[in-house]
Amino acid sequence: MIRLVPGGGGARIDRRRPTRARGTGSGSKQPPPLPWSPRLDGAPPVARTTSLTSLGSPSPDASGARAGAEAYTVVARRYRPQRFEDVVGQDHVVRALRNAIRLDRVAQAYLFSGTRGVGKTSMARIFAKALNCERGGPTETPCNECDTCRRIATGEDTDVIEIDGASNNGVESVRELRQGAGLRPIRSRYKIYYIDEVHMLSTSAFNALLKTLEEPPSHVKFVFATTEPNKIPITVLSRCQRFDFAGIGPERIVDQLATICDREGVEADREALHVVARRAAGSMRDAQSLLEQLLSSGGDRLTADRVHQVLGIAGDDRVLDLLDALADRDAGRALQLLDRAVDDGVQPTDVLNSSIEFLRDVLVIAAGADVPALAALPGQRERIAALARRWSLDTILAAQQILAEARGRLRGSPHTRLLVELALCRVARLEDLAELREVIALLSGMEPRSPASGGDGGKKKSAEPLTSAAMPASPAPRRSVDHGPGTNGHERTPEVVTRASAAEAEAEIEAERPSAPEPAVPSGSDPMDRLREAWAELAERAEDYKLPAHFRKLEPARLESPGVVVVPVPPAYNYLADRCEAPELRSRIESQLSEAIGRPVCFRFEREAAGPAASTASEPGSEAHRAILDDDFARQLVSRFEAQLRRVDARPEPEHSGRPGAGAGADPEDDREDSDD
Repeated sequence: MIRLVPGGGGARIDRRRPTRARGTGSGSKQPPPLPWSPRLDGAPPVARTTSLTSLGSPSPDASGARAGAEAYTVVARRYRPQRFEDVVGQDHVVRALRNAIRLDRVAQAYLFSGTRGVGKTSMARIFAKALNCERGGPTETPCNECDTCRRIATGEDTDVIEIDGASNNGVESVRELRQGAGLRPIRSRYKIYYIDEVHMLSTSAFNALLKTLEEPPSHVKFVFATTEPNKIPITVLSRCQRFDFAGIGPERIVDQLATICDREGVEADREALHVVARRAAGSMRDAQSLLEQLLSSGGDRLTADRVHQVLGIAGDDRVLDLLDALADRDAGRALQLLDRAVDDGVQPTDVLNSSIEFLRDVLVIAAGADVPALAALPGQRERIAALARRWSLDTILAAQQILAEARGRLRGSPHTRLLVELALCRVARLEDLAELREVIALLSGMEPRSPASGGDGGKKKSAEPLTSAAMPASPAPRRSVDHGPGTNGHERTPEVVTRASAAEAEAEIEAERPSAPEPAVPSGSDPMDRLREAWAELAERAEDYKLPAHFRKLEPARLESPGVVVVPVPPAYNYLADRCEAPELRSRIESQLSEAIGRPVCFRFEREAAGPAASTASEPGSEAHRAILDDDFARQLVSRFEAQLRRVDARPEPEHSGRPGAGAGADPEDDREDSDD
């Protein structure tokens, strides 16, 4: 008896003896109809299923076209690219493969690498159709109508073998592959092996594949796909032509989703599709899967609010409000916005990720780069630009680093909301790092660069609490710490340090020291030349000796007796002298100098005075030191940068008669403060 078996590819002989049914008369029961329709062309039988409601017009995918009697196919499969022209975002790969076919330079092995959902499997199937098409192949334009093209599109062709590398990763699987590669293809020109996730193969399997991969039969082609090319041995990579698939841009994803919605008969706002594309992170398949979820949720129109609600992600306005609160240093309002988002079903992780994406656009605008935004829509660019104006570039970098570190700590942690709240509070407490940089320069004895000299592109810096440049100089000193509250009810930012150079204090200290005799040493003497050569060698190997980077800016000038090398220090490089006077660095420098001259020597820095004005320096433990450490702002500065307060310099203030506003209308508090000093 001949019986049709479903999925068998045709008729199968059944050698069992047929049994006679009881009751052969007209009243006997007829056997139930077969659940499939027999095919006389040898193709698999077509299942009889109930027709499902279609979302739109038929797909361009010939294998996934939904006739009235076929089952529903998801969007990602129905709209899979079927021609080279349909592939989105991989123009460089398409161009190379088409040229290889046209010039008859098809290699024996190809490696497609890239993240998920960027078209690796689709490209491999199109390439296989182009090689094995029955109508004029190899060709750049497969017909998609012949039986070979249709079967390759569904992954059912006998000469195009698709293998999952994760489940067939052993030597036995490779041995079977090698045995099959020796056989001629059944009906096509080439037998093509497509191994997905090839990096999952074991080391032994890779080694067993090397010989066949390097010298395969003329009818065999290999196409590998992987998301982690770094795990593939170099011996395999050297035998393949590698093509890296790039992530697909948001605009291209939006255009493709708009086309799908149009063919499915669904109206969609472009803003809503932008949200889907941003969520897909460069993966077309992820975007199509998200669109499938949105279409399945019902509704006549796809809006941004509906996308946020269905996918459970934070709305753009909510994220921008959160960044506004952080820019205002309002940690309380930031936590309230996070709490409302969580109450609406948004995960704290999604709020953090969206904040990082929008903060990236703020960073781009603050840096002055002319690159497209990844998260912000055209209508939101004004709010992004306002955030860039309120935050300095250094502050944005610090905020981005804090949020990125928090996202890394969320993996595997059960306290996701707490970690997100901690990160938001830390960002809200960030000071203006542009001003802090100026304070650090002053504390280290350096003159900060003016905006006119470059640096931050001419950003305006608030120097009001740091200096009184408009005031004329006067010998009357004034302490640089003010603990009094401001007139507006808020705490006034204390004056941590004035803009006077540390060289003034050094000049006064040097002036008080008894001057040592300075016998003249001829500039061309051998000892001095050897000292300069030894100093230059130290500067060349500054990194090896752990010396400051600008050590070469200093140079010995003369040799005093007994064995004292004098090194002049310009005012701008006093910080170099301070670092080199550390015991460890001083020992290294003196050791090299002594070895060069042949006798023990030591060096002394001679600091040059910056100007005629006298200044005073307070040593550790003095009243000025205690006053600085009692100040909240100074304590935060020392704690944040793990610094040590070594010296407090006080610059002289103008006399009462020469100060603007002195006299009848002068503030008596200022007079008392000056008198105290």
